Amino acid sequence: MAIASFFVACDSGNTEVKATSQQVTLPKSQPVVSVLPFTAPAKSIITVEKANVYAKASNGLIELGVRWSERIDNAKDFEKVQILNAYNVARDQLCARAGLQGGIAEYDWITNVAMKNPENKLAFEKAGFKIK
Repeated sequence: MAIASFFVACDSGNTEVKATSQQVTLPKSQPVVSVLPFTAPAKSIITVEKANVYAKASNGLIELGVRWSERIDNAKDFEKVQILNAYNVARDQLCARAGLQGGIAEYDWITNVAMKNPENKLAFEKAGFKIK
């Protein structure tokens, strides 16, 4: 997809306006991924595969946070709520794309519940985490 952007040039004392167009290629947008409602499982044991997906989502969330933090910090007060809402949607989408179908809710459950279960230590270590 390409859009034309226009640049306006004005000479001092001359009110003539010139418009030039330049083709800009935009990155392809990704379709919205369905995020399923997350219900915590009865047992907090996860597989190595799930720990790997969690690690992938975790890395992505860190990068996403860095990218969005400046945008949030520089926003005017009335824009912050909209930006924060968009950021929450982006986090949900990132987790779902990584393989956590329950989105950020599933990610939070793994962080707060599954990671604390000693039976998951090996799965997390195989995914690259160091558990104390």
